[in-house]
Amino acid sequence: MKIIWTQYALNDLHDIRSYLKQNESLAFARTVTQEILAEVNSLKDWNIKGTFVPELEDLHLTTHRQLLAGQNRILIEYGHNDIVYVHMIAHTSRDLEALIRRRLLTA
Repeated sequence: MKIIWTQYALNDLHDIRSYLKQNESLAFARTVTQEILAEVNSLKDWNIKGTFVPELEDLHLTTHRQLLAGQNRILIEYGHNDIVYVHMIAHTSRDLEALIRRRLLTA
């Protein structure tokens, strides 16, 4: 399984880490970052992992799933040839539907 991080997801990870370093601690930022990376890397051991994304159900995007790492949702997409795309990371308190719409409109 090959994992490809989109620039959006890399930016999300950077933003989460920066926010936590400023508002919590460097140690907590490292812990959360490691949890997210470990959850994404666990995809290598699974054929299909994750749950359907409720915000995408009406669009019937069956290749998209979400993973949970602590209080963060990781939006992934299963592609062809054993490729998984990491599209987004967002805290569970955030409005994922609004984030998706914003990204689609700016893409």
